[in-house]
Amino acid sequence: MTTTTVDSGLAEPEPNGLFIVGGVVKSVIAGAEATAVRDHLSSLLQVKNLVVLLGSGASFHLGSPQTRNLTNQQVLELIRKSGDTPTAKDEELLATINPEDDGDLEKLLNGLQLAASLAAQARQPSVALGSGEQVKSYYTDEIDGLRQRINHALAHACQLPSTDKPLDAPYDADPLLAHRAFLSRMVRSRGANLPRPQVFTTNYDLVIERALDELGYPYIDGFSGTVDRRLNFAFYGLDFHRVETTTQSVLSRAEGALYLHKVHGSLNWRTSKARDRLTGLQSLEVRQSSSSSNDDDLVLIYPTSSKEGDTLAYPYSDLLRLLGDAVQQDDTAVIVAGYGFADAHINRILLRTLATNSALNILVADPFAVLDDSDWGKLNADAQQKMLDELAVTPKQTAIAALARAKDSRVAVLTGNCGKFTEFAQLMPEPSLQGEAPSAVTALIEALEQMTQGDDVTAEADDLQ
Repeated sequence: MTTTTVDSGLAEPEPNGLFIVGGVVKSVIAGAEATAVRDHLSSLLQVKNLVVLLGSGASFHLGSPQTRNLTNQQVLELIRKSGDTPTAKDEELLATINPEDDGDLEKLLNGLQLAASLAAQARQPSVALGSGEQVKSYYTDEIDGLRQRINHALAHACQLPSTDKPLDAPYDADPLLAHRAFLSRMVRSRGANLPRPQVFTTNYDLVIERALDELGYPYIDGFSGTVDRRLNFAFYGLDFHRVETTTQSVLSRAEGALYLHKVHGSLNWRTSKARDRLTGLQSLEVRQSSSSSNDDDLVLIYPTSSKEGDTLAYPYSDLLRLLGDAVQQDDTAVIVAGYGFADAHINRILLRTLATNSALNILVADPFAVLDDSDWGKLNADAQQKMLDELAVTPKQTAIAALARAKDSRVAVLTGNCGKFTEFAQLMPEPSLQGEAPSAVTALIEALEQMTQGDDVTAEADDLQ
């Protein structure tokens, strides 16, 4: 009897994610299966103190600029998109101060800042840059002018979602889909008796605030007031509760609330000098404002080598102190997404606390920081339960790759496509459906809202029959 082997032609799906805990590969993720990740997230969401850190990678799908991947020409294009017109001197200065055109905006801004500081220190109106026959002199106002235009362009580019080019589906139709999914699943998956989640972000954009507004979730961002909103850190000690309207007695704690901290500032923060009505003493205030005639009063930490020093000033020092306090608590989990560990002042808080707080667990999601593209084809199901260092791959020399190799069961890393914020948001465990509005009711509410705006809702009404 002859046995014939038939090749089905169905190749094993290529891995699109790797989940590593304590240096051990817990799951090689192919297709949509990611049970190990969801189970791990489910346990983290039930710790007493939940801390979330979101970086710029959480906004890349909305057009956020990648500051370590901007050529000189792309910098000039950013300036044009912001409404400014780069001068011929700007282009020449960029080529002189950044001859390798390596795409690192932080290095570029550092160079401009140092050049202007050198001229000021020497009490000279200009500074010579370049080498050999390429040496050229530039006035300090030319250097400062370019630096200010770049800062303005960067702030403008962080007004998300971007309108410069179409977003990929489904975010072209629903830009905040991933953020709403992440935030709602995070909040609703936690037990009602647990403390509020604390969200920290290095991003300037207002995506988190807008997603929370769309969800209808209350949040405390440290500002007091309604018309004149001022930063008041005492407000981080407040909470939301339901009360009986006539007696004002507390019924229960309000659902869906969280604390939001923007550790590098925000596009709607502005500085102002104010005098205390009682003492007459003048002090620095941070106010929330949606518009300003001058970007000079924006409260932002720009990506330069001096940003760590900037964090020692108000209000950044207070915000980082809150981060430090949050991660030092017992039974704490930190979920990190879109943050590449490029900020020493934040890394120091996380890594030192990891060394001293045995009750701290951390999960980092990042798509590209651990393996090169060529290594993914070497992975299969056999890699599971093996140490990352035992596989035929060469991890990158990055901070996140070092965390992935760490033999510490409190440290988990999710990398590959599953580490993208858009994918990671969908991996967050779904809460129970109890208390959620049925889809038909939701559709009816949307149809009624459109009707009040004079829209044609015939199609929507038909769908509800």
